[in-house]
Amino acid sequence: MASSSLCASNIPISISDLNKTNARKLPFSSQFFGSSSLSLSSNQTLSLQFLNRKQTLPLTTSPRTLTVFAMAPPKPGGKPKKVVAVVKLALDAGKATPAPPVGPALGAKGVNIAAFCKDYNARTADKAGYVIPVEVTVYDDRSFTFILKTPPASVLLMKAAGVEKGSKDPKQEKVGKVTIDQLRTIAQEKLPDLNCSSLESAMRIIAGTAANMGIDVDPPILEPKKKELV
Repeated sequence: MASSSLCASNIPISISDLNKTNARKLPFSSQFFGSSSLSLSSNQTLSLQFLNRKQTLPLTTSPRTLTVFAMAPPKPGGKPKKVVAVVKLALDAGKATPAPPVGPALGAKGVNIAAFCKDYNARTADKAGYVIPVEVTVYDDRSFTFILKTPPASVLLMKAAGVEKGSKDPKQEKVGKVTIDQLRTIAQEKLPDLNCSSLESAMRIIAGTAANMGIDVDPPILEPKKKELV
């Protein structure tokens, strides 16, 4: 053994303590040293019989240290926060204010409305002109977190088609048109929020939304519905 110490914490032992008795034994765990014990005697030598060696270590008049193992108690974990409400809002990017709908919806939950508006506006500043849905999670200590959703597909389609609203009668009245590339771009943006795993499926979902708004896709990707024979 290269060293006779077990690294953990040091307990000072002075020579004066050793002189009080002719020999004082400090038992060690048999887990490390078997059934042997360590003797500190007044002749200032440290017996190493438990190591089955014939050498001894000289003791000087300086204080001795005995190294023992110690384990600090685990720190108690912090109490988890409890979710008390989840509030969903659709707000203009960069324009959230304490006015309705933000104020009444979050104020009733004890949320710092000014702090929410500041954070929301900062995170949506680069999306001006879009409505950005947000999901606010409120905790029992009145703190909050929120995640931003992608703009509604209808908003993205109207932006791409250059129209302000959809058709009241989409089967008879068409209000605009988007290209297949524009549809693909919208589908890529909406994919994380859609219940599908492929871009092709997302494109078909967005194309269905476009059809319900009176917006055509060029070229079409949805098969026209067959007319039922009477």
